[in-house]
Amino acid sequence: MYFPYLRGRQYELIALRELLENNKLGSAVIPIIEPVRLSPTLVSTLEGFKDKRQKCSIVMNPGVGSFLEEYSDFSKSNLATRLDSLIDESENFYYVSLMSKDYSLEENFKSIADIGKQITVCKKPDDLQGYNKNYRDQKTAYNFISEMGRLKREVQGNKVKISDNFVKLARNTDYSDKDDEFFSDDHKYFIEDKYKGFSDYSIVGEEYSESGFAPYAVAIHIVYFDSDENLRIHHFVSETNQDPTNPAGKFKEALEKLITFVNEGRVERTLAIYEFEKLYNTGSYPGLGTVKKLSIMHHIELVSKYLDRNSGDSE
Repeated sequence: MYFPYLRGRQYELIALRELLENNKLGSAVIPIIEPVRLSPTLVSTLEGFKDKRQKCSIVMNPGVGSFLEEYSDFSKSNLATRLDSLIDESENFYYVSLMSKDYSLEENFKSIADIGKQITVCKKPDDLQGYNKNYRDQKTAYNFISEMGRLKREVQGNKVKISDNFVKLARNTDYSDKDDEFFSDDHKYFIEDKYKGFSDYSIVGEEYSESGFAPYAVAIHIVYFDSDENLRIHHFVSETNQDPTNPAGKFKEALEKLITFVNEGRVERTLAIYEFEKLYNTGSYPGLGTVKKLSIMHHIELVSKYLDRNSGDSE
């Protein structure tokens, strides 16, 4: 099973929604959404998963963003009411709790009675204190852990490996110095390594920031399989990076490199790659949010295709 972990920004939610609408999420993919805002896009995306009867997960105690404050302030609003209804009624949702040393069930914005739909996340040894106090010896659906020996020894049940595979650099221009690098082989070895699945933060990375800025360079991050079916990531970076002006021109420069890469047969075509090709052919600039959306879509669909091809490895 593959659990792409997304922070619920607008472009991430739209990426999931477009994959869902185009039936590009296989049964071996269960996205995790950590909501950062109580937004119409969040609720409509979750409603789409319910209507399609597609499995999805929502973090009940998000550690970033303003969701908890907005949910509390607008607890009687239509959005909160719709969200509560989804959580109460959907049979296809899992509910994620991020462990910490002092975690208690009261941290969750809503109580969930069904322990069989509960997912826990332990990324540091101190997180075991919250896990042991609240969930040890209970039959949770999955327990996510980082690759640490102590966590693997002490966490029980169905374990899922969670990793941050994206090497985030300070500036987009820095990716020019190392434009191609190893990304992951978890999809090949998670069963051999005694996990029930694997999770990552796609091409965004675990680090969260709400602030935006005009970059000097445009970078398109695309994962692809090498000859051994390892996932690598290629960074297609613009050339005229002396100042933050003309983002459309910079996108065109980066896109030309991507299209050359695709035409060389090095990237499997996905819904997102076809969209990049349309943008190239029309000379359109969709904005940087859409560029990230398409890169996320490509990654998730590519892994979904791999797991479908190797269905025995995704159980």
